[in-house]
Amino acid sequence: MNYDLVILGATTTGLGLAQAVQRQKKTLIVNATEMVAYDVVNSYKQPGVYTQGAAYNKQFLDLQADVLLGTRTISIETDHSGYVLKLHGSGGYQTVRTERLVDTTLERSGKQVVKTLNAVIIQPQGAELPAVQWAGMKLVAEEQTHAYRTAILKLECEPSWTLDQARHRLVNRWTLRPEELASWRIASIAHVFDQWTGDRPAQLAEGYMYLPAEAYAGPEESLQAGVELGRSWITE
Repeated sequence: MNYDLVILGATTTGLGLAQAVQRQKKTLIVNATEMVAYDVVNSYKQPGVYTQGAAYNKQFLDLQADVLLGTRTISIETDHSGYVLKLHGSGGYQTVRTERLVDTTLERSGKQVVKTLNAVIIQPQGAELPAVQWAGMKLVAEEQTHAYRTAILKLECEPSWTLDQARHRLVNRWTLRPEELASWRIASIAHVFDQWTGDRPAQLAEGYMYLPAEAYAGPEESLQAGVELGRSWITE
């Protein structure tokens, strides 16, 4: 199968890029898991964003592009026409070719990634989030729109920690939480790390761009980065 553009990662950056070029470029998005916009939704990156999963799913479904979820990129090679990707998903192995390739994941990051594991915590009676000093932990209050209150808890993680290790440490730290948080409960723990990289957009090779979603503070900024790159190609 031949494409004008292949995007690695169903991220918000990948979404913006695909939206910008979908009427002019035959596009494929390849994602290793079944999660879309995982960089903000499944990581609980910001207050309120994790509730927008259905909206992001619809945006990906509405794209005039092919989207392969649960599909891993086994190899990337070059030939006379551009790039040849060998993929593996539920349907087995397949090969695709593309003139342009954009990686929006952190798999090829050249810098150390800063990461936290986040959780949503809840106070059933609606008491305000207390101001507490808690080493290695950060609390981000959410706007109250209901009788109870919620906040995001962020555990600072070592780069080498796996998700299971981080979840174990978060739960252990929570059992020893400050007294001011005694009435709060964990509602949900994120499915992926909230990550940040100092990497900026880079041209890895001719027709091969690196545009990590985790280089941006929030979904609007990362999506716009994808849109701007796509628009620059349309106007070439």
